[in-house]
Amino acid sequence: MKKFALFISVASLLFTNNLALAGEYGAKCLHIVSGKMKGCIILVSTRKNSLEMNFRSDKYENDNLRLRGNKIIEISSGEHAQKRTKETIGTSLVLGPVGALVGLFGKEKRTQFAIEYVDTQNKTNIALIDIKTKDSEPLIQDLESLTGFKIRTTENPL
Repeated sequence: MKKFALFISVASLLFTNNLALAGEYGAKCLHIVSGKMKGCIILVSTRKNSLEMNFRSDKYENDNLRLRGNKIIEISSGEHAQKRTKETIGTSLVLGPVGALVGLFGKEKRTQFAIEYVDTQNKTNIALIDIKTKDSEPLIQDLESLTGFKIRTTENPL
């Protein structure tokens, strides 16, 4: 019986540590090609040093994104995220998706994150994530752990 209790204790400790190393979040992500927000799953793994943005629809699987933590150069939230997105990918594309996001605020509180990164051609790009505000705090903690950055906001521009 003591061995079984020890096994359960060790297993729960290992399981808890694995949970701390990775987070999975349901969200909406900007699909750059269509200019629309699409359902996605966000995976943050400090163990793999990666952020993955996987669209739920197989139709967009070629546009899934996997970033190494050291390729992320800035993370911003709220109005600051919208501003950085406009500056990086252009006003014309963003007015539609960001305008649509503002419409979502009436139904439920949501938080947007703009994740700026350096791509394989050494160009700065951006990924936009929209998540329910009630689910955003664990994502913030995971992103900050992954990158070592504090998330920039209008209230906290760093």
